[in-house]
Amino acid sequence: MLVQFDCYKCVFNQVVEMAKQSSTDDRERRQMLKLFIEDIIEHADNSTPPEMAAMFYTRFCEKTGIDDPFAEVKHRSTMLAKELFPELQEMVRNSSDPFETALRTAIGGNVIDFGANPDFKLADAAEKIRETANLPLDENMLALLREKCKEAKDILYILDNCGEAVIDRLLIDQIGAEKITLGVRGKPILNDVTRAELSDSGLSGLPVIDTGDRAPGVSLKNSSPEFLEKLASADLVITKGQGNFESLADRTGKKVFFLFRVKCPVIRMQTGALPGSLQIRQGII
Repeated sequence: MLVQFDCYKCVFNQVVEMAKQSSTDDRERRQMLKLFIEDIIEHADNSTPPEMAAMFYTRFCEKTGIDDPFAEVKHRSTMLAKELFPELQEMVRNSSDPFETALRTAIGGNVIDFGANPDFKLADAAEKIRETANLPLDENMLALLREKCKEAKDILYILDNCGEAVIDRLLIDQIGAEKITLGVRGKPILNDVTRAELSDSGLSGLPVIDTGDRAPGVSLKNSSPEFLEKLASADLVITKGQGNFESLADRTGKKVFFLFRVKCPVIRMQTGALPGSLQIRQGII
């Protein structure tokens, strides 16, 4: 999905906040904002929202020398999810359908997102994850994904955010960890998972490949050849979060499944889904 007209409100809000964080001097902030706006004018027509975010973030890092400004947020998100994990694990264990319950909680973990919602509060996360037990879910898509997971021998599971990744372990174990290669971001951006956060997330020991890129999604233009080869060769691809959906939904085939919660007006319009709803979607090409 390329940047839509209604994306610009969110884009401009993000660049203003990044400009404010880049300096305390108003002149320098305005100069930073000018660079961001030049990027928008030059690249928006041919970029996905995650690709635009990578451009802005790279500018920010070059200006400030800070490579991972969300490091503390990522750590706190992971610790929160680890505290909640035993409760969710027990829910899955006692469920009449452990696969569905693990899937619901994994999608529920997608609320831990400081990109789509800069005002997100970690204190709200636990209840929003628990509520997924009672939210509607497309039963036909659930059945289809369940069957595809059984059939596949080589699954690429593309992670999204820290904290959320801890909870993904529940679904990974239901699918079969021996089938899975984890996909992560190649460089820090927002609170997205990179290789550095896998151990604390309880996901060390699984094969992993990173995009080689900073986008909070998968850029088909900028990801490494190795990552794109894995994307093409895997029997099944499961991706978490809106950034992966924005990047790949209209550019990949039906072997790609997207698990996310709806968090922005553009995605609501694209999917026709309610805010906060649980989504299982397939690539459309």
